[in-house]
Amino acid sequence: MPISVSLPPPPFSKNSRLVVGVSGGADSLGLLCLLKEQLPKGEKQLVAAHVNYGLRGQGSQKDEEMVRHWCGIWQIPCRVLQVRSFKAEIKKGKKSPQEGAREIRYSYFLRLAKMEKAWGAAVAHHREDQAETVLDRLLRGAGARGLSGLRTVQTLGFPQGVHLRVWRPLLSYSKRQIQDYLESGGISWREDGSNRETKYRRNQIRHVILPFLSRWNPNLPEVLARVGELNAAEDIFLEGLLKPLERRVHSRWNRNTYTCNTLHFRGIPLALQRRWIRHVGEKLNPLARGLSFDRIEEILQIWNGKAKGPRDLGFGLTADRRQNLVILSIRLRPGTTGSARGGSGKATADSAKL
Repeated sequence: MPISVSLPPPPFSKNSRLVVGVSGGADSLGLLCLLKEQLPKGEKQLVAAHVNYGLRGQGSQKDEEMVRHWCGIWQIPCRVLQVRSFKAEIKKGKKSPQEGAREIRYSYFLRLAKMEKAWGAAVAHHREDQAETVLDRLLRGAGARGLSGLRTVQTLGFPQGVHLRVWRPLLSYSKRQIQDYLESGGISWREDGSNRETKYRRNQIRHVILPFLSRWNPNLPEVLARVGELNAAEDIFLEGLLKPLERRVHSRWNRNTYTCNTLHFRGIPLALQRRWIRHVGEKLNPLARGLSFDRIEEILQIWNGKAKGPRDLGFGLTADRRQNLVILSIRLRPGTTGSARGGSGKATADSAKL
């Protein structure tokens, strides 16, 4: 097969196994094929993971069949999670369909990675995905960290201190390049019709906002992707400055509560104050990575004595300030731990059901 796309060096050893998220679309099938061709041990290192949400009837079934078809030809183990009552589950959890699907998907990858003793999971985000992510976060009012976009290598936190390493090796390639690669090898893929529906925010950005803005700059996807890359590098640098702060601000952890010295906290630069607040929030609850800039500012106002606490901030977090201490605590009610459905338990068969 002609190779027109070269993957970056993997962040794991040549003997490591890898879970690969495969939907049946061009992006993920292209990723699976590239990994098979370019990893040192090829298909022997891979486990394909497909989630069938059952939302499109026969369409969902054909997606699964497409994944099984190519996995059979390429001799790659295929694991499938069939989700039951998806709409009822997201309604119960008060989540958007996209948010609920993402939680289920990554929790399944986590389970498989543990079962297969894999390094982590690979997913097929590409350059346009990066551009859409950066623009979406800009529209939501994200700061520098949010504008760093998708990372090539990222560690996702789950409740109970569990983590999943994620590799995105296609971020520098366009969707068209991936499709050309598949076409050159005669590999067919499935198109998800729901990706064209503009009732979803992400699709509105993809099909309406980006094309409109591209009238002023035809290279806008590349520009936005570059913004993400630049911010990611700066974000990594700033993250490296956090480790010494633990001792500098006299941090104390007590069960589900964090405290530090008020004066010492106020003595660090504002940029690091904001970043430290987010760092503490995510340690208390990994899902607090969704804390908005406005929520961070609320905590900052309380910790700097410009507003009164305690104050509920979502994600089970409460901010307060007492005498010479600033406080961030978490109180998770039963059933609100934020764990995605399917995040625990066993999946020992080729096909699991939820």
